[in-house]
Amino acid sequence: MLDVSHFLESHPLTPTIDDIRAALDIETSDHIYNPDQHIAPQAYRHEYRAAAVLIPIYNCPESNELKVLLTQRSLNMRNHPGQIAFPGGKHDPEDASIQYTALRETLEEVGLSPDCFDLLGELGEYCSVSGFCIKPVVAEMTRMSELSLCEEEVEQAHWVPLHHLLDPRNFRYVEREIGNVKRGYFEILYGDLRIWGVTAGIIYGLYQAIENHSHR
Repeated sequence: MLDVSHFLESHPLTPTIDDIRAALDIETSDHIYNPDQHIAPQAYRHEYRAAAVLIPIYNCPESNELKVLLTQRSLNMRNHPGQIAFPGGKHDPEDASIQYTALRETLEEVGLSPDCFDLLGELGEYCSVSGFCIKPVVAEMTRMSELSLCEEEVEQAHWVPLHHLLDPRNFRYVEREIGNVKRGYFEILYGDLRIWGVTAGIIYGLYQAIENHSHR
């Protein structure tokens, strides 16, 4: 079980692409722990549907730092309008693999083709209260290409420094009552962006994978 207070006091990580690849070069069968599952287990009794997201990481030559691509969902979306997310979506039966799902959705949402990426590995699945079991696929963006946003799904795209996302001091843990049920989630603030819920939980999972590998 995740010790939230211990995590929030942990040291920041500044991994290289090689560090990330090495950390993910193992079987990742364990789910990413979501503190909400401990607080409100009844909210997670689903017939889960498979989904995938891509975590695109780019080594920006101007700043010499790794950045992560995040999207802001369209305000017209039925589910989670305006929230910050990774590109991704549900796994279709005709998709060849879960990795294909992540790459297909990225192409559809932001216009980046699969040949822009070198897959680095995967994290364990993240089960959401909305009934999806989400597979995070981590990729290095090896060829910068102009973004072409799908206006129906994506309001904006943002490149956020990886070191900011992997610094627990930038996380907050929030508990609140929703419909008379106590819920808990992480959130990360970056400028005007509020990254929370599933996206912040997956970022926590990336931190944990890299941190665990550093102690091997």
